[in-house]
This record gives sequence, structure tokens and C-alpha cells, in this order.
Amino acid sequence: MATNTNGRTPPENATLADVAEHVGVSARTVSRVVNNQGGCTAETRDRILAAIDELGYRPNLMARGLSKRRSDTIGLVSIAMLDPFFPEFADGVERAASDLGRTMFLASTGGDRVRQLSALKSMVGHGVEGAIVFPAAHAVGDLVDFAAKEMPIIIVNDDVQGVRISSVSAEIQAGAEMAVNHLLRSGRKRVAALLDRDARNAPRPARRELGYRNALETKGFGPDQHLIIDVDNSLEGGRVGLDEALAQPNPPDALFAYNDLIAIGALQRALDRGISVPDDLAIVGFDDIEMCQAMTPMLTSVRIDRDQLGRVAVDMIRTLVEEGSVPSRRLPVELVVRASAP
Repeated sequence: MATNTNGRTPPENATLADVAEHVGVSARTVSRVVNNQGGCTAETRDRILAAIDELGYRPNLMARGLSKRRSDTIGLVSIAMLDPFFPEFADGVERAASDLGRTMFLASTGGDRVRQLSALKSMVGHGVEGAIVFPAAHAVGDLVDFAAKEMPIIIVNDDVQGVRISSVSAEIQAGAEMAVNHLLRSGRKRVAALLDRDARNAPRPARRELGYRNALETKGFGPDQHLIIDVDNSLEGGRVGLDEALAQPNPPDALFAYNDLIAIGALQRALDRGISVPDDLAIVGFDDIEMCQAMTPMLTSVRIDRDQLGRVAVDMIRTLVEEGSVPSRRLPVELVVRASAP
């Protein structure tokens, strides 16, 4: 077993008292740092946090008797709180959890693997029963390991099945095919795709891209690689992506966007440039966020029922906690046709 910097072997199940002894402070001081109550210098706080990490101490509210055998709390880990997709999903989770007599513990990772792991460890320390997680890029393996050792997890919009872990997803690839087929049936010949670069760089193929490619190939249109454009997941990403698409020798007459945020940015740029939507350029988004109906023209989009997705995720995490396993689920999507791509 490894030793710490003082030459001692770290205890297998470090306690608050072990941390206090390691740093040379009182247990009360460690407790104040753990509970973010202040009352010590920044230097002391940093030494205590370093010792907590070195010793592997994990404060557990249930172990302290501050909670019953179950905390009646469900964790929800988001990538970005400000993503328009998330609030309605989170509301579905919160209401479904409330119906089961449970509360929701919310955290955001910014898509960072380290922050994701830290958030999950904090949830374990607070006695959270299980977590619903939007995984950070390249982090599904981390979640599989964490679930097996620490806490049941339901992953959203990925395909995973393992020990104390499962997934719920919308039929994303089918939705993308539906969107592109709609554009082709309306007579469009050159369909560009503005895709989230982080999703494309993930280990697994981006299902929106697979759906886009399948729809074109099935209709005999080989995808033009110049019209498959990586963009930031933002309004500005949509604006920049449209400029790049229109700069190609054979610019598109239709656009499929990874999500509505990107589609709305592209729509704004098209209108700024005097391009008629949908006459010159038809645009379809994905998710059907509320903002779609506030645009002029209103945005056609693939709708994911976020309330249903949240409620199914809660039911699955409950089953996973109580029974140890639950089959993965796929939920249908629908194309909501509006003026941007009639």
C-alpha cells in the first residue's frame, strides 16, 4: 500500500479525525472546511483539502446519522445549465421525483470529466440514492466504473448497459433522418449539416450525423464533405457555420443543424445577409425548444419530449436503486414542421 508524504500508510477508510491528525488541526476545523463554513485561513483550508484528496476521505451524511437509510434524493448532473434543452428536462425530473416523495440534487459540469466525477462524489457523500447524468465527452467509461463501485446511474442520450448503470435516450438518429428526408422531399438537393464539434470528436459516432448521412445516401445523394461543418454549440457557432457553408463553391439550399441553438444562429445570419428563408434556404433544427416559435420565420425542428424523458429517467433510476438493474429505453421523436422548412 502507498504511503503519504509523512511516510505513513493512509487508512483504508479515512475519517474526519484522520484528516485532522494528518494536517495537525482540530476535527472541528476540518468539519468547517468540509461544510464550507469558513473560519480558517486560506492556507489551512488548502492543506485540509489536499489531505482530504490524499487520504481519500469522503464525508458521508448518512454515515453520520444525519439521514435515514435512504436519503430520498435523486441526483441530476447536467453539462450546461444554460442550454435551452435542459430546464424543461430538469423540470420533468423534479416533478417526477416529487411524485415519488424524493427531492433533486442538481449539479453542472460544463462538460468537464473532472468536474463530473467531483459532482458525483459529492452526491455520494450526501447520501444521494442514484444519479441521472448527461455525460461529459469521453466520460462514459468513468461513469460505468463509478456506478459499479459507488452509486446507480442513468445516462441520458447515450447507449449504456452494465452493473448498476443503464441509459435513456430519444431516437436521435431516426429524428435526424426524419429531418433530412423532409428537406429532400421538399425538393432540396444540397443539404448542409452544422454539427457540434465536441459531439463529433467523441469516441462514439454522433447519431445526428449518422442520421444525416443515412438519409442522403438512401436517396442517392452522396454527402458533400464541404457541407458537413463543425461548429461551436452556440448561436455564434450557427452564424459562423452558415457563413462557411455559403462560402463553398456549391452552397446549400437547405440546412440541418445539430440543435435549435445552432439553427437559430444560422437563421439570424441568413436574414442578416438578405437570404430568404425558406425560399432560398430551408432550415431545420433539433430539440424543439420554446424559442423556435418566437423566430420569424418559426423554426422547423425535431421535437424531443423533454418532460417525458425526465420522467422516464426518474422511474428508471428508482428501479435501478431498488432492483439493481433496468433495461435501457429509447423514446420516440417527431418532426414539427413550421415556416423555416415547410
